[in-house]
Amino acid sequence: MRYVLRVAGIVVVLLAMPLLGAVLFRRAGGLAGAGLSLLALLWLWLWLPRVAHDAFDAGKYKLSASRYRWLQWLAPSRARERAARLSRAGCAVAAGEHEAAEKLLATIDTASLAAAERAVWLNNRACAQLAAGHDPAAALALADEAGALRPDVPALQHTRAMALIAVGRVDDAIQILDGMRAGGELPPRLEADRCRELARAWTQKGETAYAEDYRIRAEAFSR
Repeated sequence: MRYVLRVAGIVVVLLAMPLLGAVLFRRAGGLAGAGLSLLALLWLWLWLPRVAHDAFDAGKYKLSASRYRWLQWLAPSRARERAARLSRAGCAVAAGEHEAAEKLLATIDTASLAAAERAVWLNNRACAQLAAGHDPAAALALADEAGALRPDVPALQHTRAMALIAVGRVDDAIQILDGMRAGGELPPRLEADRCRELARAWTQKGETAYAEDYRIRAEAFSR
């Protein structure tokens, strides 16, 4: 019912703009109100999701979370609301707010998740557990399940590699990290994260020259 009310509320606001404009300023006001309604609709359906994702890719996690919160509040369906909540959890994980991430993930009904959504949910849980220093084997099990659902997603491969390093399977992690670029260039933030993990992995193997090279690359992609 709340989604019906949300949609109805949005429709009422969009229709009210040209009507109010026409009452106050006649034909010109009506046209201006119709233009504002169209801009508001484009803001909600196109611009807001795009800039929320762009902010996350740029490492602006608080800004991204704020935009995803708006998407959650205005979501016209359960699926869109769930997607926004998953994205907010991802922002919390990336920002190091592990408790907040766990709370958000706990509010999601996992029985209703599609395969792609479940992969995101599992990946976020794995990231939160690794960042909080919890059982790395449990985090690896979550990452394995997420990767099995979406083996083509580099971000999920990165999480699995982190978990493999945490449990001491360094060679397996390097193989995954090297394969992350098989589908093409990665976004700068993800490439920087990939290089950091490769630096950590090669350090554990005692290859300091390789490790330093990847540290330099990580710093370059972080700028």
